[in-house]
Amino acid sequence: MRKRLCLSTAAFALFASTACADEVNSQSDPQTQLPQTEAPSGVQESPASSPGQSEESAPAGGERLDEVLTELANRPDRTPPKDTWLNVAVNGDEAPYPLWHETLMPGETLSLEAEGEFAIGVDSERATGLASSHSWTAPDEPGIHRLVAFNPDGELQRLTVFVLSEMDDRGSNTVMEGYRIGEYPEDTPEGLIRLTQGDMDVPVSPNFTIGQFICKQQPAHWPKFLMVTEPMLTRVEALIRELNAADRTDAESFFVMSGYRTPFYNTAIGSASRSRHMYGDAADVFVDTDPQNNVMDDIDGDNRVTRADAEFLYDFASELFTKSDELPAGGIGAYGANAAHGPFVHVDGRGSVARWGRRGS
Repeated sequence: MRKRLCLSTAAFALFASTACADEVNSQSDPQTQLPQTEAPSGVQESPASSPGQSEESAPAGGERLDEVLTELANRPDRTPPKDTWLNVAVNGDEAPYPLWHETLMPGETLSLEAEGEFAIGVDSERATGLASSHSWTAPDEPGIHRLVAFNPDGELQRLTVFVLSEMDDRGSNTVMEGYRIGEYPEDTPEGLIRLTQGDMDVPVSPNFTIGQFICKQQPAHWPKFLMVTEPMLTRVEALIRELNAADRTDAESFFVMSGYRTPFYNTAIGSASRSRHMYGDAADVFVDTDPQNNVMDDIDGDNRVTRADAEFLYDFASELFTKSDELPAGGIGAYGANAAHGPFVHVDGRGSVARWGRRGS
C-alpha cells in the first residue's frame, strides 16, 4: 500500500508553486511562496479543472511538506519513492516507471490523465491548477524539458520530454549540425534527440541516462543526435532491477557498450544492414561494478570472467522476458570476448521474440 501524504489546500498551493522550480529555498517564509495563477507555456487544463490554489499561509505541522520540497530540491531528476508514485497515462499509455521519458516533434501535444485530480509543471515554471487531465504542446525549437505531475497526496510522476530535431535531409549523406547520420535503409525517423555535452546525465528511466546510449562516432563533436525506444529501455530497466532483486549484483545500471548507432557508423563497422541499433531499439550491455574495469563482472560466480557470464545473463534475461506478460517482446543475443571487448549481451525491443548466440541453442 502506498504511503499517503495528504496536503491541505494551502499546503498544496505551496507545493504547486515550488514543485517544478530549479531551486527550492526550504528556509524561506512559506507565506511568500504563493502560486502563480497562469499555467506554464504550452499547458492546457481540462475545462473541469479546479485551481487548487490559495494565498493562505502554510498550515502548522508542515514538516512532511518540507521533506517533499527538500527532496524535490536536492534530487530534481531522480525517481520518486515507490510509495509516492502517481500513476499517469501519457498519450494513452501508463508510464511504466515513476521516472520516464517521452519524445515529441515540435508542435506535437503530450496528454496526461489520471484517475484523480493532479497538477503539472514544466521546467522552472510554476505549476497548473488541479484537473483530471492536462496537455502540453511542444515548442517549435528542439530541446529537453522536465515535467512533473503531482497531486495533493504528494504522489509524483516525472517525465523527461525530448522535443526532437527534424531530419529535413533524408538522403545518403544526411548531416545534422556537422554530425554524420547517413541513410536509413527503411523507416527513416521523423526526428532525433539533440544532445549537448551538458545533457549527458539527463535521466530517461530510474537507472539510465540518455548519455549512456550515444553513438561512438565523432567523440569530440557536439551536439550529437540519437534515438532511444521505450520497448528497449523498458526491457533493460526491468533486467537490471531483477538482477538486483535476485542479489546477482548491486549495480545501479548496466555498462552500455553500444546503444544508438547512426546508419553511417553502423555501415562503417560492418554491422547488420537493418540493425535495431540504428533506431535506438538495441543495447549491448554488461554488469561492471566488481571491479569497475569496463569488463563484465563474474556474475555466474565461478571466479572467472568468460563467455559463461554472458550466457548466464542471457539465460536470466530470457527467463525474465518469457515469464512476464507486461514486458514488450524482443531479441536477446550472447557474445563472448574478443580483442576489442569482453563478453556482453544484446537486448532489443523489436516486437517479436528472437534468440541467438547461446551455445547449444
